[in-house]
Amino acid sequence: MWSRKRFDIDYSDLIYGLGAALTVGNSQGQGLQKELEDWWISDLTGEAVACLSVRSGWDLLLQGLQLPPGSEVAMSALTIPDMVSIVRHHGLVPVPIDLDPRTMAPDPASLDRAIGPRTRVIIIAHLFGGRVDLEPILAARDRVGAILVEDCAQAFTPGFRGHPDADVSCFSFGSIKFATALGGALLRVRDPQLADCLRQIQSTYPVQDSGNYTLRLLKYLGLKTLSSRAGFTALIWGCRQLGIDYDRLLNQSVKGFPKDELIWRLRHQPCAPLLALLRRRLQGYSEKRLAEQTHRGQRLIQLLGEYCPQIRVPGVAAMPNLHWVVPILAEDPEIAIATLANAGFDSTQGNSMTVVESPETDPEWEPRNTREMFEHLLYLPCYPAMDDTTLVSMAQGLRPISSPSVSLFLRMGSP
Repeated sequence: MWSRKRFDIDYSDLIYGLGAALTVGNSQGQGLQKELEDWWISDLTGEAVACLSVRSGWDLLLQGLQLPPGSEVAMSALTIPDMVSIVRHHGLVPVPIDLDPRTMAPDPASLDRAIGPRTRVIIIAHLFGGRVDLEPILAARDRVGAILVEDCAQAFTPGFRGHPDADVSCFSFGSIKFATALGGALLRVRDPQLADCLRQIQSTYPVQDSGNYTLRLLKYLGLKTLSSRAGFTALIWGCRQLGIDYDRLLNQSVKGFPKDELIWRLRHQPCAPLLALLRRRLQGYSEKRLAEQTHRGQRLIQLLGEYCPQIRVPGVAAMPNLHWVVPILAEDPEIAIATLANAGFDSTQGNSMTVVESPETDPEWEPRNTREMFEHLLYLPCYPAMDDTTLVSMAQGLRPISSPSVSLFLRMGSP
């Protein structure tokens, strides 16, 4: 069985992290953080801020901005639930921006409707490895005097630090991201005073427990082994023998912070071993890995067009696109998952994303396209270890699967 995802980290990196947990003390944390931030920003405008996670950085930013209660935050309608929870925690109103399913960029009409005089922040997510053209959003930002945040968690490439005119660009190095350090994030903040404010707030936080980070490294050492084809097949067999839902088990194994502890968990400084491993991952990261992933994604999409042209691929028109994941739309995702499993491929709907609800006072802002798409969304396994024969086999296995024949997908056009 081919697993749904393979972690973008080598055994040597995990061993380095475990060594750092034993030898790098938190007294070295400030020096490591400054070195990492200086390297990240290099000769670009603005400053960098290293955080525990993108969610930590998002919470820091909303603290630093001190927006009046009831201010609106216009958001890409598809995001992770915690980003919405943090907005509400600060007494702000999340407003969804509906997305064009072919590009995953904001729909122009929805963008105009969502951004108004009460908008103080606009946050746009680059999804599935594609990148959104920010020029229309920059124009909307300037029209209302808001700040623009771009969430680049799914769009990391070496040398890319975000759009130069974005006010804040956020990069995540969590467990399933490219160049993962099993945590950590870097923000490029265009306004140096705002960056200083974020650092000052973060300096009051307790430091992440190095022991917990060590346990995380050990956990992913095991998960990496289980993500191999043989290891994953054995895992599924064992779960079936014990009556365990392996899909739920896998989702829980890479789950982030518990909801009832979210804000407390976010408000920690990254520990020194995490900063040391993040520095190693980023400064030594090769573009070859991303080139291989991009090629595999492009090839899979080509094969889907050949063997099952009825399948729709969200974000297919986004350029550039690294194909961090390859999503498809299935009329019945559960049937599609079972069909692929019988062919030897583990796919998942996942539970890490959500659709932003429209404000109660403005139900007409419902992100209809995004919600309709989300109900049928399915992620296919696709990574460099899967050769062409394997990808052909998966595409052929999808022949009996159909995408929903509704207006949303007619508007999408061909895959």
